[in-house]
Order: sequence, then C-alpha cells, then structure tokens
Amino acid sequence: MYKIIGQPINMRYLCRLHKSAQPLELNEKTLRLNQICEFGLKYGYKATVDGFGISKSTYYAYLKMYKQCNENGVLFEFKSTRPHNFRRAKWNKKVVNFIIKMRTDHANIGKNKIKYYLDEFCKKNGLACISTGTIQNIINSFAHKLRTKKSIVKSKRRETVLRKPKQYKASKSGECLALDSMEFRRDGKKLYVVVAVDDATNLMYAEATTSHTSRATTIILTNAHNYLPWENFTTILTDNGSEFAKDFSKYLIDNNVIHYHTYPKTPKQNARCERLNRIIQDEFMIKHGNLLFDDLHLFNRKLKSYLYWYNFKRVHARYSNKMTPFQRHLQLTSMV
Repeated sequence: MYKIIGQPINMRYLCRLHKSAQPLELNEKTLRLNQICEFGLKYGYKATVDGFGISKSTYYAYLKMYKQCNENGVLFEFKSTRPHNFRRAKWNKKVVNFIIKMRTDHANIGKNKIKYYLDEFCKKNGLACISTGTIQNIINSFAHKLRTKKSIVKSKRRETVLRKPKQYKASKSGECLALDSMEFRRDGKKLYVVVAVDDATNLMYAEATTSHTSRATTIILTNAHNYLPWENFTTILTDNGSEFAKDFSKYLIDNNVIHYHTYPKTPKQNARCERLNRIIQDEFMIKHGNLLFDDLHLFNRKLKSYLYWYNFKRVHARYSNKMTPFQRHLQLTSMV
C-alpha cells in the first residue's frame, strides 16, 4: 500500500490514477495532506478543522482522494489547471513588425512614444489603433522584451611609449627640445599657443594656432626648427596629449628623433615648458591676449617681437640674471 504522493494538492486539481512501481518523492504540501487525513481519521473532523485551520469541505475533499488512492493501492499525480483551449492574442502582423522595428532602430524606446508613431502608421495603412497596454503586451511577448543590450567595446590597449629617464638632464645646446600647448577660450571659441623651449639654454619658440591636431603641431615644430639655431633636433620631450601623436610622432620617426613622453599626471617632468607657459601669460598675453581672438595674424607678429626680446635681450634668473638664453647657447657651443 502506497501513501499519497505527487504535485501540490488543491481543490481545483483532479486526481489521475495510474499504476507505478517506484514511489515518488513527497513534497511539503503532500506530506501535509497525509498528516491532515491521518489526524482526521484518528481524532475526527472537528479537531482536524480546528487544529489545521481548514474548512470542513476542504477536509472531506482531501479525505476522499486519500481513501480512493489507498483502496486502489496506486500512486497518484495531478494534472495542470491550465485549460486545453485558451484565448490567444490576435495582433496584426504589420503592427507587431512596426513595434519590432521601432525598438530595434531606437534602443529601448517606451510604449508611450511608440504609440505616437504607431497611431500615424495605423491611420496611414487603415489599421485599428491599439492601446499602450497592448503595445507593452506585444513587447513582453518577445525574449528579453526587445531590449537592446549594452554594447561592449573592447578597450584599446595604450601603446607603450618611451618615457623620460628619471635622471635625464640635457647638457648640450639643442640636445632636448621640450614642447607644450596652452588652450584659451572666449565666447565658445578655442585657440591654442604651442611653446617649444630648449632644456639646456632656455631658447624658446612659440606660435598661436586655431587647430589642436598633430598636423598643426608638426608645422609649428618645423617653424621652430627654422627659427632656432640648430641644424637638427636629437630629442623631443612632450606630455601625452593627442597633439603630439599620429602625424607628429611619424614626423619624428622619419627624422630619427628620440621622442620622450612624461609620465601621466607628472607636469614637473616638463617643468621648463610649464614655467614658460606662465611667463608668456604674465609678460606677453597680459598686454596682447585679446589679439589672440581678434586678430591671430597680428598676435603672432607681436609674439615674434617678444621672442626676440626673450631670447636675445632678457636676462634669466636661471643664470643669476646675468645672461640671456642666446648668450648661454654661445657659451655652450664654444666649449665644444
């Protein structure tokens, strides 16, 4: 004789008898049913109803199934309550395809916004308009609710660049030229001043430009080469800005110039350029800064006059205010 086992029992389930040689595992609800029926047969229905908190009709329904299975000596299982015939959605295929296209073209667009465009589509094609609730039901009927998954972009590994050696210090004139750029804004317009300074002598070249590309920086480096007194550069020092990559980097490779980069967030490795940026702002742009946006050509002409003063006439605190950068250049080249 087998005890009652099977799926969770409810008044709406119908018992289906069948023969089985293997007993099934009992779940909690089935064990509770057995406990209710066995307790009722021993102590009566009144004690069972009060003790388990069930109605009289529920107790007798359980007891009927319990006795029926015990008398036949079989196991039982319960059918699903889902009806064989149920109502199916009858959505117009054109409407469904329109919603799919909207969710595909416009990631995760909501039902309320879809309805605005769908109503226009339905009127144009003579179709019945549907509610936002129906639109949501159509969306829910698809896997993942037609959601657009977040695109995973593989991060591009930063190319290894040559860093400035920790103890590096230029000793020859023209040995290392350091570059940096300054950005200025006014009324939503952005202009730039690119500065180049020799690490050993403080000889300087600067030029304003409207572009911040590597091509524009390469042109300025060429102009600096024509202005400064060296035939070739051996080493260039810059930060990691995009204006010192691509065309600029290619130009250095083609001319066999070593390109040192400072470490990220370490401006002190290019300290001479950083100090020069402040000098240009304090001594030159304090008087002629407005020309940068009003007349760029005139600004560069005034800047060339300042370059002459800075390189040939202005004494520097680096040399105890007794020497200009050009005099220091002559001093170093005469020692060779």
